[in-house]
Amino acid sequence: MTDIKQLHKEFDRFAYGQSLHTTFTELLDWALLPFKKFDSSEDQLSAFETFRNHPKVTQLTTLITLIGDLSEDFSDPIGELYMQAISNGHNGQYFTPEPICDMISIMSVSENSTPGQTACDCACGSGRMLLAAAKINRSLHLYGAELDLTCCKMALLNLLLNSLTGEVAYMNTLSNEFYTGFKVCTMLLDTHHLPYYVEFTEAEQSNIWLHDLKVNKVQSTFKTPFEPVRSAHPINGVQGSLF
Repeated sequence: MTDIKQLHKEFDRFAYGQSLHTTFTELLDWALLPFKKFDSSEDQLSAFETFRNHPKVTQLTTLITLIGDLSEDFSDPIGELYMQAISNGHNGQYFTPEPICDMISIMSVSENSTPGQTACDCACGSGRMLLAAAKINRSLHLYGAELDLTCCKMALLNLLLNSLTGEVAYMNTLSNEFYTGFKVCTMLLDTHHLPYYVEFTEAEQSNIWLHDLKVNKVQSTFKTPFEPVRSAHPINGVQGSLF
């Protein structure tokens, strides 16, 4: 990926005097803060003011701007930075290379897919598979689930930076344990689709969490047992041997 070295340089400058992992998780929280939708306009303005008062706001803005520029064409610079500077393969966290994501999406998502259709990745990592699906049709509703909260925030940021819609769930896909969800939406503002997200903790609000099916039980009309009948024609079969 071009300019990833510049991203490393700016990140190291921003992280000076701190642990790289702590700085990275804080970077995600600060980058997501302006996109979060609050219940009131006062809380929204307070969040923006908190962002502006960051002690390293100039470096933070430069870093986020660089991430945004490198995210063009549905790329994943934040995931690349995480793998090279933070994870180093810890817990097997090497994300699927983007060309393989593109290949899988071409095989899975039809070019004739219509707006509103869904694409889901039950172990989405930084969201690369969802970004690859968006390359084919950016109007898809994209859903990702992940057990690692840091990865969830990376996927969430990637969807927001590309003005995509859907949901990212912090959950255990195998056990269906749900922790936190993030709905990703856009609003039309001055002919631009402004991305934002809403955080929630109720599993029932999620479209990824497996809901209990409420099946209406139909009363059986069966009352009396059937009388056995004989075939009109004799059946002369021979029992076969398994061996």
